[in-house]
Amino acid sequence: MNIIYYNAHPKGFVWEWHQPHTVNELITAGHQVDYINPVAILGRLGDASEYSQILLDRIKQQHSESSCDLFFATATHDTLLPEAVDEIKKLGIPTVNLSCDELSHPFRVKELAPHFDLNWIPNPESLSLFESWGASCMDMPWAANPNIFKPIKVTEKPVVGFIGTCYGARARNLAVLANANIPVDVYGKSPEQLYSGNKINNPILNALDNFPEAVLRTVHSFSTPTTRRCLQGVLKRALMELVYPPIEKTIQNNAHSINYHQSPAFEQLAETFNRMAISLGSIELASTYVLKEPVYFIRLREFEVPMSGGVHLVHKHPKLIEYFSEDKEMLFYQGTEEMLDKAKFYLAPERQKLRLSIRKNARKRALAEHTWMHRFKQIGNYFSIPI
Repeated sequence: MNIIYYNAHPKGFVWEWHQPHTVNELITAGHQVDYINPVAILGRLGDASEYSQILLDRIKQQHSESSCDLFFATATHDTLLPEAVDEIKKLGIPTVNLSCDELSHPFRVKELAPHFDLNWIPNPESLSLFESWGASCMDMPWAANPNIFKPIKVTEKPVVGFIGTCYGARARNLAVLANANIPVDVYGKSPEQLYSGNKINNPILNALDNFPEAVLRTVHSFSTPTTRRCLQGVLKRALMELVYPPIEKTIQNNAHSINYHQSPAFEQLAETFNRMAISLGSIELASTYVLKEPVYFIRLREFEVPMSGGVHLVHKHPKLIEYFSEDKEMLFYQGTEEMLDKAKFYLAPERQKLRLSIRKNARKRALAEHTWMHRFKQIGNYFSIPI
């Protein structure tokens, strides 16, 4: 199958995961994938009009030379015009868009979503919203590439590990572990680096520094229940920080229990997950972790770790319980106290065999149900085309 894969982005981890995840797995499965990034082609940032023209020129050329069986995108209003999607559909090519931030920034795809034949929604909470726009949707979780994320024999370290920038709920949870003298390895920037030593990096002050963009985001944040809760979380966190420095920004005070390391490259992620006795997940969205009922956003990490054969500890989300068996394939907690209890229990040296069992079970379940080919085959079934 010939697939056009459209992903307009500058450099950065948050955009570049597509190559080692979906693109690599599709190619390994025998599909021809033309990966189009108009930013790379231009050598600079552009606008949706420029990007759309580059895409249309490429897709029309390929379709005339060797045909195109599927157009797959991760597009937003600032990377693709709705008219471009309509032009692609006129060629008889099925169109699919994966919405990566539909919980926190749904307005970025509101005008675009109805033009696609199908919208892949990783979070079922957004289905009714997209359907109200007249968009056709399919609810499917993330996945992981078993060719990249796989068990690797390394010496296990008796630590709780985290990969990513240390801020928000993740920093708070790591601080809770550090205060209990649990050894923690963080692969990413420390709060001290992130906030330049300033314990109060207040969102209200940041908004004043970026006033036009802040006003636009605030207006959009009133549009859905989820975005309103995100806005509520930002405001509450800002007010709290005016009174006292939060633990997640002063985590460096507990540096005796935390070791910071450079972020690993994609090809080193699986090795890093295997080296940790426990991997800590963080699925609280934005600043909603300060609310009594946070918004939870399941991330790629919840599939990368089990696919790598890692032991993953994360908040007990109803969907995650469907994807992985509790305490057999993945560890779940509700609240920081249970997180701490489970970290202590499963870190104990006498639980080594139990951790090994979880590692094997997690990999087996991920292989059986959570590869990208599982997801793309569902897309193929939707369009009655073989993938």
